[in-house]
Amino acid sequence: MSLNKIDLTPGLVARLYPRSLSIDPTTQAPPAVQPEPAAIASGEDAPAAAALPDWKSLGGNKKNILVVVYYPGDLHLPDTSFQFLSQLLNACKLTPNDVAIVNRHNYPALDHKMIIGHFQSAVVLLFGITTAAFGLPFEIPPYQVQNHAGLTVVHAPSLHELKEDKPAKTQLWASLKTIFNI
Repeated sequence: MSLNKIDLTPGLVARLYPRSLSIDPTTQAPPAVQPEPAAIASGEDAPAAAALPDWKSLGGNKKNILVVVYYPGDLHLPDTSFQFLSQLLNACKLTPNDVAIVNRHNYPALDHKMIIGHFQSAVVLLFGITTAAFGLPFEIPPYQVQNHAGLTVVHAPSLHELKEDKPAKTQLWASLKTIFNI
């Protein structure tokens, strides 16, 4: 296969160009191509695949660690909460570049599997949102480390609440030490 002859499925083209294709009324469209049965079975042309979200996240996600927060008034999270999170990450020998920070408020109807899959997460840290509210099929007490379907998950109160609560920070630190082998 040469680079000049690459066949793209209609579903893939829709995902690559969700907003930039336009129809020129002076040209005639080529005849519609029926997708192969394998493409139909894989759901490649499903409407959801064409409507991928516009991902809004902070961080470089170098270590596939997903940090989920819930701040309805902010695009990501307030500066003071980001500074506190940076201190937590630093204590774990991580940086914001090692994680992906996502505000769940930006994706209220999006399935948790899509978020985890998009960021290829191995660890999920939930702040200000429970496991059930995130969409996971189980509920755990705050600070309890839970392994589920290849994920390591823990949830805690919001970052701005944790910042002022020394006993809560101590419990979170114990969980983080377990997760990151500190």
